[in-house]
Amino acid sequence: MESLWIKTQKEIVEKKKTLENEIEADVCIIGGGITGISTAYYLSKAKKKVVILDRDKIAYSTTGHTTAKITSQHGLFYKYLIDNFSKEYAKDYYNANQEAIENISKIIEKEGISCDFERQDAIVFTRDSKELSKIKEEVEAVKEIGGDAEFVQTIEPPIKDVLRRHKI
Repeated sequence: MESLWIKTQKEIVEKKKTLENEIEADVCIIGGGITGISTAYYLSKAKKKVVILDRDKIAYSTTGHTTAKITSQHGLFYKYLIDNFSKEYAKDYYNANQEAIENISKIIEKEGISCDFERQDAIVFTRDSKELSKIKEEVEAVKEIGGDAEFVQTIEPPIKDVLRRHKI
């Protein structure tokens, strides 16, 4: 099954020409996902000549097969980080992810990029009642490191809006 992101962004992920000649650059970035592209953006703003190399298509592999969302909530992860590393480590991870979201937002605004960027709640859910305690523990872990989280019993997913917007 083709990802929605790739299906609706064909012009972005077209395979580019294979490098056939020597080129000169200040920095060579290996990997054209969101991290590589963001790094190239900031280096180019610092007047560096940058080249991005990718074995496949730009924004295609890991980045292309995501939901094209940026978030600091990656499943049930913060309790794990606190338990296995430390509260400070989990907080640093959270803050780094929050900063990345803000950086992307600033790039979009500064460059006038029309990309349907919008802020939405990150939601972790389960259909298995046995998993509810793990979600409650995650909510407490996020709060413990200064994040905003709440436990709710029901949600109304905006699936109809997504389907309508992309004519699926």
